[in-house]
Amino acid sequence: MFRENIKRSNEIRSLLLEKGFLNNEISFAVIDLFAPQSEIFGYNMDHFIYPASVYKIFIGAEVLRRIEIGELDFNQNIEIQSLNDVDKDIRIFPGDTRKLLHAKDTVTIEHLIDLMLIRSDNTASNTLIDLVGRESINQNIISTYNWQGSGITRKFLNRTKEDKPYQFAKTTLSCARHLAQFFYLVESKQLISPFVSEKLKGYMLKSNRSGDKGLWLKDQYVEYYRKGGWLETNLYKYGFLSACKSIFKKGWAIIRYSNDAGVVTGNNSKYVITLLTINKSILPNKYFNIKEFARCVHEYMETRNK
Repeated sequence: MFRENIKRSNEIRSLLLEKGFLNNEISFAVIDLFAPQSEIFGYNMDHFIYPASVYKIFIGAEVLRRIEIGELDFNQNIEIQSLNDVDKDIRIFPGDTRKLLHAKDTVTIEHLIDLMLIRSDNTASNTLIDLVGRESINQNIISTYNWQGSGITRKFLNRTKEDKPYQFAKTTLSCARHLAQFFYLVESKQLISPFVSEKLKGYMLKSNRSGDKGLWLKDQYVEYYRKGGWLETNLYKYGFLSACKSIFKKGWAIIRYSNDAGVVTGNNSKYVITLLTINKSILPNKYFNIKEFARCVHEYMETRNK
């Protein structure tokens, strides 16, 4: 879909290397929306990493596609099944005071999309996956745009309770190139249709109302719509002995996935940015500095486009 600008990939790689960001496992891509041609650049753009909740954009696209062709309706009521009732603590959604969904609740498809894309609600996303079906998402979204290798799965559900074809499925993955292409198509109103693209953008624009998240730099960006994803496995929570065993065998006790993807509008730039990261650490307080990463890239884009 896009040719790589090798010169700019080399420039951004040197910059990230100098700042120490390449000490982590990352997949990163940028599409400059000010460029006269469709070009992409970045680092490890085709490297697949667990995207956490970023993959929910694929679900949203298929649900909206089905609404546009009349197979579903925003006001259609859906009952939450007990299998999909996975969010148990409202504190995982800071800034969003809406109540959690529970089994046997009946809510509209509109409400489910809103919860999934704005506060990244897992019960909502699981319910919408079941509503449209994974095969439909794969066929109409992922395969249509040649994003093979990217995938979806129900969140926080024991694999033994999954549908038979998915009980032994591999970990869900995606890469920066696929996600960058997705957001480029949304911004250019080409993802499925103008209706689907505009609706997705509208939901994701609202996602930053609840705080300062992901790559968002409120002091430098004019606008940013996005979908983020984060997951932590902290073996210290299972006991010091568990952490020590992992350190001895694997070299880490904590693994964190910090991911973000979206479209930035700056004063002198406009670009798609997608970032997937893995941070493996012995120390509990070692995080990938996603804000500093965003600042570094944004300064490069603002200066480059002057």
